[in-house]
Amino acid sequence: MQAKRRHRRHEEHVNHERWLVSYADFITLLFAFFVVMYATSTANENKQKDFEQSIKLNFHLVGKGGSDQNAETIDSAIAELEIPVGNFPKKGGPAEAADYVERALGKAMSKDDKKKDIQDIYHDSVGVRVSLTASSFFTPGSAKLRLSSLPALDKVAEILSANDKRIIVEGHTDDTPIADPQYPSNWELAGDRSAAVVRYFVKYHKLNPKRFVSISYGDQKPIVPNDTEEHKAMNRRIEILIVTDNNKVGI
Repeated sequence: MQAKRRHRRHEEHVNHERWLVSYADFITLLFAFFVVMYATSTANENKQKDFEQSIKLNFHLVGKGGSDQNAETIDSAIAELEIPVGNFPKKGGPAEAADYVERALGKAMSKDDKKKDIQDIYHDSVGVRVSLTASSFFTPGSAKLRLSSLPALDKVAEILSANDKRIIVEGHTDDTPIADPQYPSNWELAGDRSAAVVRYFVKYHKLNPKRFVSISYGDQKPIVPNDTEEHKAMNRRIEILIVTDNNKVGI
């Protein structure tokens, strides 16, 4: 009689090292957390790029270990990550201050509002300048602030309150003669406009009035020729100068 063959039951192979994959994921996430904490403490563009590359690299390595990550998902998550602006730089010159102001206003304002209200943000040897589009803040021939412009001034005031620098507010117009008994010339109009901005900062945001200087340049400092309506609109502006080098200021 044919003997029955015994089939030896093969034991299922148990992977006792599976925990290493989860552990590697945990270590990578913990590393990413500390990278975020470091980046947010001293945020700037270079560190943000380094941070992004570190996250991509480490998630890529984890994927090789068994936790397959979708590169597009990682890129999308990093793109949506917001790095806090941080504090106004206590050290550094106008370039560092301009970078801070640019990032702070970019985060605080929508792109449309920033494009409409902020003509330019740049720096010179004295400090960083925020150039406001006059038509967004004043009606033609008037020095009364538009109500619709106040949110933008509030955002600028937040930046000014984050430091103790001197502030020079300059009023500028185009070369169109003004026909208003209240303003004999563009000097008076530009002066009242710059003063209106200073008053708003001091009265409603309680900024130290000793920090401010209000100046009128009238139509004497155009940034472009007054040869088109578009150029005239660019010359009608309020420039807020945050002084980073007091030695360069003669007032």
